[in-house]
Amino acid sequence: MTPQEEKQIRKWNSGLSVDIQISLIVTQDKRSREFIDFSENLTRLAPKIRIVREEGEAKEAPAIRIGHALRYHAIPLGTELEPFLEALSVLDKKVPGIPMSIQDHIEKIRLPAELRLYVSQQCPFCPVTARQIIPLPAANEFITLTIIDCTLFPEMAQSNRIQSVPTVLLDEQFRWTGSFRLEELVEIITNRDPAKLGTSSLKRMLKEGNAVQLAEMMLDKEKIFPAFHDLLIHKKWPVRLGAMVALEEIADRNPELAAQVIDPLWERFHHAEDQVKGDIIYILGESGDHKIAPRLEMILGGQYHSEVKEAAKEALEKIAERRCLA
Repeated sequence: MTPQEEKQIRKWNSGLSVDIQISLIVTQDKRSREFIDFSENLTRLAPKIRIVREEGEAKEAPAIRIGHALRYHAIPLGTELEPFLEALSVLDKKVPGIPMSIQDHIEKIRLPAELRLYVSQQCPFCPVTARQIIPLPAANEFITLTIIDCTLFPEMAQSNRIQSVPTVLLDEQFRWTGSFRLEELVEIITNRDPAKLGTSSLKRMLKEGNAVQLAEMMLDKEKIFPAFHDLLIHKKWPVRLGAMVALEEIADRNPELAAQVIDPLWERFHHAEDQVKGDIIYILGESGDHKIAPRLEMILGGQYHSEVKEAAKEALEKIAERRCLA
């Protein structure tokens, strides 16, 4: 940190009315050391900040998390220090103002919205964009924001084809580079088609216990959302379980709609691990579609793990039971 940055942090700390807590997520990534050093300096200069250290997953990038929905994959120095301090002020109940013209629209948002802002410490325009969107997660619990330093995490920038900063991504489907109108961003968030939500947005709904709400959305649209299939075979069991709960709700109310998962899941079946194979078979059984029976019988007669075969047997029984009740 420069002497000017240290002075800026001390002055900001003196204006806090309460102690605030943020999280430091460290992983096996070598860049975690930079985040630890920054956090130690931050608490030295701002004693009212308490940092809770968390161990992230092995392949996860280190980060600073503010509240439940704002994450920094960045060391917020240079031009990004002031917006960072403003973000921390949200925890002191000093929420930056949101234009009155969009407050009502923000309050009506009921679909998960994942925002990513790509910045760099030297960019003179990035702080303007950061100040525009940092208040959004505090204004609506469905909105999350991740701020990423392109210089520190070039692989993240490359994966999203970021060529200049600031760049804002919404659900990896909408993109704004340079200056933009906040009203336009909020309007798009409000009016999105839920069927076009990405896997990460749907996964967030499941992790927050909203499997039934997700099922309701698909029942209302009479469509299985494309990203939903990947959740049914997700490597993490809690995510798969949430997706299966949603599908069970659909199957009980609209079996024909539930049957839409059969072909996409079957295409994924042979590349899945045995545990996931068993869950796929369970789902196929829940679909209740007798047309899947020959495929399940093929599994019974094939070279598969005993637990996979047992799942196929139970799925066939489930399908037969549903046919008898129909």
